[in-house]
Amino acid sequence: MAPIAPVRDRRSASPASIQQAIEEVTHIIGALKETLDEMDEVLETLELAERQKSADEQEIESLRRGLRQLQRPRDMARPNLRPPEPPRVM
Repeated sequence: MAPIAPVRDRRSASPASIQQAIEEVTHIIGALKETLDEMDEVLETLELAERQKSADEQEIESLRRGLRQLQRPRDMARPNLRPPEPPRVM
């Protein structure tokens, strides 16, 4: 069997203490709203950074493709850069 909790003295709170509690709760609510606004700003910054990262990655890949295209003709031309063989005399 669970122990019986002691009966607490039930006095009514003074109007000043109730007003103080209301002010404290109101202050906490304001602080939480301010924190939420700041977190929204952080989220927006992170989303912007994510979009920028994706755009940067796409640009880098585009530059790599362009570089590969520039290198291909040069790589293909290398075997042809040998000096021509002199004509054979018979």
